[in-house]
Amino acid sequence: MNGPQLDDLDQRLLAELTADARLTQVALAARLGLSRTAIQERMKRLEREGVIQGYTVRLRERRHPGVRAYLLVKDHAPDHERLAQALKAHPEVVGMDSVAGGTDVVLQVQVESVEALSRFRDLVGRLPQVDATETLLVMVSHFHR
Repeated sequence: MNGPQLDDLDQRLLAELTADARLTQVALAARLGLSRTAIQERMKRLEREGVIQGYTVRLRERRHPGVRAYLLVKDHAPDHERLAQALKAHPEVVGMDSVAGGTDVVLQVQVESVEALSRFRDLVGRLPQVDATETLLVMVSHFHR
């Protein structure tokens, strides 16, 4: 099933909001050459259709952000819902994606130290449905959107 049809103005509006979700409707209208009312209606439609699912805040990275890593997980369960439920309670996990290929699940992890990463990796490896893990340590982060 196809999602909502987005025209060029929708795409431009979404690009502006992605760059700065705090832009006012007046500022968006000026940038896109539309009225504030037209921007408001487009935003409401995009929210209603689920294209815009929310607005967020990106925090400045701390001076010492700790350790970021990706854990590649092989999970023998038929779906990954049980694994997701087991890991939701762990604040170390900042994201979890099921993927295709030799890896079943990719976890984005943020911890205070390499030692904490090792402990967390061991915890994940002991979960009953996990067959194996591989750790990718983030060395340098170039940008985030």
